Amino acid sequence: MFGGATLLVVAAGVSIGSLRDAHQGCGAQAKAGVPVFDLFQFPGAPYVQEPWLDPVAFFSDKAYVVEALPSLTEAVATDAAFVGGGDSLVSYLKGGILPQIQPGIGWLKPPVVHFTLNEGGEATDVTLLGTSGHAGLDARLVQVITEIPRWVPAKDANGGAVEQKFAFRVVQAGCGPPPPEVPARDARRGQLPVADTTIAQEHPYDLTFTLEQAGDNTYTLITTVNLYGGSYYASPNCTRDLKGKFHVEVEDQEHIVLAEGMKEIPLAMEGGYHHPLVHGPVDWVRVDTRYEQRLTVTSREDLEVAGFYRFTIEPRCTLEEIPFVIRQLGGQLTIERVGC
Repeated sequence: MFGGATLLVVAAGVSIGSLRDAHQGCGAQAKAGVPVFDLFQFPGAPYVQEPWLDPVAFFSDKAYVVEALPSLTEAVATDAAFVGGGDSLVSYLKGGILPQIQPGIGWLKPPVVHFTLNEGGEATDVTLLGTSGHAGLDARLVQVITEIPRWVPAKDANGGAVEQKFAFRVVQAGCGPPPPEVPARDARRGQLPVADTTIAQEHPYDLTFTLEQAGDNTYTLITTVNLYGGSYYASPNCTRDLKGKFHVEVEDQEHIVLAEGMKEIPLAMEGGYHHPLVHGPVDWVRVDTRYEQRLTVTSREDLEVAGFYRFTIEPRCTLEEIPFVIRQLGGQLTIERVGC
């Protein structure tokens, strides 16, 4: 970091993507101008790659990052400091922001707010540099920083107070369990246990898929998810209104038709951990699982159809997306992973 030490050290945010056009690759930019970012309720325009933020991340202390920006001068010798330290700063930020994180807010973009601490330790020039995609949340973020309590101001080499510029971000860090006072959580039960935290963060799963012919124009899409380190995710058959359930989709439902139901082997059972943005427990998949889904081809012409798997993997709390393409050439149907 330039110009001083980072106030809060957290795990790096993970850039997660949304893919509607698989051959655009992993570096494409998101379509701008959508006022509210709900990953499952976009307009019909093609989806492209974009970092996403699970709203549950706001319940984690590690998601809140405040750091000094690079200084163009040598004026700052000692960084400004929040009175009470980093823990008190996070408590202030969470206390002001969490009431805005309500069920139905949808997936968000990682917000960024820049501000200046003047010689009196007051926040000035508060500017939203990166939108969350939700106007109400953006306004609240700016308000929380504008009203932040005074800091001990930065000092120059002679001990005099000087202004210093800072950035506040919310990142997709490990979500962790929400605090007991969250109404939707059963405080008597903890988050699902994790066998190996390192593995669950670095390599939580493998996903493979293949097609098996079932009739003249019907196939079975067979998907296998192997979990490592105690990782888990929400079952596609979960009845709760939960964004981030295991899901598979194809671009062209006119020529490649995927049945809505997925056979899950073994069938996931309702878990004890209450998701903070739904009312009640969730059907968590915690073991290696096989999925079978009927696929029908309605054309004998050569074709190429893009698709993707999408789900949130816990406890890493990242939105996973695995793009694939289905091709029919000379009457032969194949499926393969593409892109990221």
